Amino acid sequence: MNATTFDAFEGTTGQRGAGRLLGLRNLVHKDLLDWAHGKRAWIVALATTAVVVLGAANAAINQWVLSSFPAEAGDGAADVFSVLPMDNLLAGIATQFGVLAVIFATMSLLIAERDSGTLAWTISKPVSRTSVLVSKWLTATVVLWVAAFVIPIAVTAGVVTLLYGTPDLAVVVALSLAVVAVPAMFVGITLVASTFVSNQAGVGAIALLLFILPSIVGGIVPAATAFFPTSIFGWVVDVSTGGAISIVTPAAWAIGMTVLFVLGRRRLADMEL
Repeated sequence: MNATTFDAFEGTTGQRGAGRLLGLRNLVHKDLLDWAHGKRAWIVALATTAVVVLGAANAAINQWVLSSFPAEAGDGAADVFSVLPMDNLLAGIATQFGVLAVIFATMSLLIAERDSGTLAWTISKPVSRTSVLVSKWLTATVVLWVAAFVIPIAVTAGVVTLLYGTPDLAVVVALSLAVVAVPAMFVGITLVASTFVSNQAGVGAIALLLFILPSIVGGIVPAATAFFPTSIFGWVVDVSTGGAISIVTPAAWAIGMTVLFVLGRRRLADMEL
């Protein structure tokens, strides 16, 4: 981390901000620089794009295999795979690899800084702990929204166009914009989990549990899935593609985000660094 980020304005920060969000603008600038200078966002973008593109290209790959080896495939095997552009775009997105990338990219955000002493150094400056939490939440959400969702969706839409035809661009744009709610939720989960456990594996385990919990419970009680804040990914896809619009999941998401913020702020305020 670049210490001069704070040194240049240490004497004026207190005059620019006050109260709970003291120093927020400068913290956002620092955190964005950390993301820009690191490799994490690039790795997320490359890995997620590769997985989503392969998921979308699966039908084309299988059709090529079947046409190349018809004797082994048998009659009617090619009919199993859809060649509709939007079906294949959604097949790639449905891997939800972006969610996993967000979890693994953020489970060390607070822990690494706390272990290295950087977090204590930052808080010793004229900034509030609430600003530290909000800054990390905002910057990680925006960066990973672009790296784990916007870029993969855009690249995959291009690949789908080449392989199957042009997908509905209005749906692609709507999905790319609405999906920001997904990293917002899971960045919040990893940050708050970091205030409860002191190791990255524990943070990752908590986030992964909350990620798969709707599927587990939904397998037993299907109607319960919509009440989980972490079901927001499926809701975003449904709404973007013209599916049924329910207020249950976005309401649960809003409540979950509020609980995460209040809990995270309280835990960070009480944390000894």
